Amino acid sequence: MRKKVAIVTGGTRGIGFGISQQLAADRYDLIIGFNSNETAAKEAKKNLEADYGIKVYTIKGDVAEAETVDKFFDCLENNFEGKLTALVHNAGLYLGMTTTPESEQAKLAVDGQSQLLGDGNLTSLARYEYYQNVYPKCFIRCVETAVNYMEDGNGYIVATSSPGCNMTQTPKLAYILPGTGKTVVEFLTRYYARLLASRHITVNVVIPGFTKTEAWNYLTAKSGGVDSEMMQQRIKNTPMQRWCSSTEIGQVVAFLCSPKAAFITGVALPIDGGLHLQ
Repeated sequence: MRKKVAIVTGGTRGIGFGISQQLAADRYDLIIGFNSNETAAKEAKKNLEADYGIKVYTIKGDVAEAETVDKFFDCLENNFEGKLTALVHNAGLYLGMTTTPESEQAKLAVDGQSQLLGDGNLTSLARYEYYQNVYPKCFIRCVETAVNYMEDGNGYIVATSSPGCNMTQTPKLAYILPGTGKTVVEFLTRYYARLLASRHITVNVVIPGFTKTEAWNYLTAKSGGVDSEMMQQRIKNTPMQRWCSSTEIGQVVAFLCSPKAAFITGVALPIDGGLHLQ
């Protein structure tokens, strides 16, 4: 049986861990990235190897920095003979909300926050540049390196976006800076899908809706948490009236990283219980 190897940025917690689990269930060995939570990364590696009998390597670092991307592919060369089947660029953050700044670049972005409008102010150019590095620039670095390790007809690339980053839904004003980064990733997905179609390497993006993860605990802390009356009402107002799970996101990504999806490319796929229909 051909060995399958996947790189998953941001693959140790939340949606990323759900993706890692489902790829592991499909017998992928994994190289998974994390920014700062070493305890969660060690636990993720331990559980994935124990539950699925696969090999897992963890990579620490800020994906905004080119050096972090290099670490993924150094690991691939050193441990998997430079053979890659799937790349999932899932890493994401909300500075000051879901993560604390670790790298110098992230700290500079926080220092550049506007005191008037906070993260929603586009004139906070340091933050704008940081999110561009986390999303489209990292995606470009990852894809243009990954394809050198993929076989024709046996390569899958998936990115993760968010609601409101394309024309299917109203933009989220408070999400302007990370949102502009993910908007570019969605365009790049179509670009690379066209470019790599002749090699039969697929490139797609998934758009999760309300997904119950640790990140939402931070985002809703000031309003009473994920089980608050306000959040219950928001969920009730969505078409399917429930949260999504990281497992459900992972199952779709694993499908897109399989021969069953070999003729699907350039798609931006909402996994949101109909949220995009509002």
